[in-house]
Amino acid sequence: MRHSTPTPFAQTAALALCLLWAGGCAETQTVEATQRSTNGEILVTHSAIPATPISTATDSPQVSIPDIFQSDLLREGIEASSYINDRCSYLAMRWDPDNSQPGTVIAPIMFHAIYPYGADTEGQPSAINQDTFDAIIQVAEKYGFETITSEDLAAFLTRNAKIPTRALMLIMDDRTVGSAEEFLLPVAKANNWTATLAWPIGDTDIRTGLWGRIETLNETGYFDIQSHGLNHIYINDSMDEEIVREEIFGSIPILKEHFGKEPIVYVWPGGDYTALGVDLAVEAGFQLGFTVQSRGPILFNWIPQGEKERAIEAPLMLLPRFWSSAATLNLTQTVETSEAAIAFAKENYASEAAWYLANCGGTLTALNLILPE
Repeated sequence: MRHSTPTPFAQTAALALCLLWAGGCAETQTVEATQRSTNGEILVTHSAIPATPISTATDSPQVSIPDIFQSDLLREGIEASSYINDRCSYLAMRWDPDNSQPGTVIAPIMFHAIYPYGADTEGQPSAINQDTFDAIIQVAEKYGFETITSEDLAAFLTRNAKIPTRALMLIMDDRTVGSAEEFLLPVAKANNWTATLAWPIGDTDIRTGLWGRIETLNETGYFDIQSHGLNHIYINDSMDEEIVREEIFGSIPILKEHFGKEPIVYVWPGGDYTALGVDLAVEAGFQLGFTVQSRGPILFNWIPQGEKERAIEAPLMLLPRFWSSAATLNLTQTVETSEAAIAFAKENYASEAAWYLANCGGTLTALNLILPE
């Protein structure tokens, strides 16, 4: 369907942009970006910002750097870190109509052991029973979350590739293959979802049938196998580089042998990491890394981090994860964060577009930002 006239949001944004210039606009003409089918048929036309801004005061308008989205849902001491330094590139990817819309959010949930209904997990903060697991899935379904793979996550974080507006990652650590078979697989099949297994090599070779079971899970197409280290060593600053290097590099050829591809995510064993470990993980070719810190949800160029993570200055290698024991609350907060980010984008489009026009020499498309059902 083609929009023959600018949408109300586009018109409002155009007017607001004009007001940022000293002399206003000579006309409210819009720039259009048209998508066509393979046979040339017009599918949709996106209205963009005003084509003819005029400044009576100066040839180069003075436009402030746009504000950055802030969330009052982050705990004290947690701040969102960005990782794309080129603001022109960031804004172009942020408003590209072919990419994920502003406010797209990811909720990564960390699982360990899952026990049957009614099981007492008190004193085991990383374990839940099936009652809690079912509640997590019900909340995720209620809010319309859809799962993504590690490759999807990497594409989104690096270039804002399109993913579901409310995205979910179910990440199971360690060699708890039974929980993956009994709990994650049925849910994945029922919802056409995927789950990520953070697999440490450890003693897999000597545990009868274990490789076969995880390979069978992988063959279903519902699982994404990533690295959880070679021997599940908790990395600390007192370790020699050789030990850290072996732990990070050692799993790669083994996982490639069994699953046909190299892992791109390093899930830090025990959540422990160091600056050296991060450098070595990047050297090894890992694109992303997960901690066990529940800092908040993830948005494009927006990673909630504590003081320790911020000091290392590698947000993509120190991503947060929600604990399964609190995931129902965290999913609700993720939705609230997404809604706030969408509202912020609507309110700040004009200032971002004005800054982009003044500093990057181009226009940004005014999207019709929507909330999922």
